Amino acid sequence: MAKKDDLELRPVMTRIPEGLRRRLEREARWHRRSMNAEIVHRLQESFDIPDHAEAIASDITSELDSGFYGVHTSLDEIQSQNRAILSHLGLPDPVEEAKARKAEARKAAMERARAAARPSVETGDGEKK
Repeated sequence: MAKKDDLELRPVMTRIPEGLRRRLEREARWHRRSMNAEIVHRLQESFDIPDHAEAIASDITSELDSGFYGVHTSLDEIQSQNRAILSHLGLPDPVEEAKARKAEARKAAMERARAAARPSVETGDGEKK
């Protein structure tokens, strides 16, 4: 709850450019408020904007998260159906084949690295083994 001091109106002297004063006056008339009420309203709104922006960002994030979950679930279902069709046709799963190729390439690279790290041994006739 707001403190009593927070609700008490206090005079504030300020200087503003004439063009801005005219704009405030025009807007106050349009909204059927006094100049003072228009200024107070606009100042209050400027402090509320971050709260509104945070609420909007939270809503958007929530919508995106729920939408992403739905898309992710749909993709999983499609992939599952594709695997079932491929299996039924007796065809290999391209994703599993790609994983197997990567694993084989890693294994071959490790073997090459081990072979390169082994010290070479010279035979008696000057050849390296």
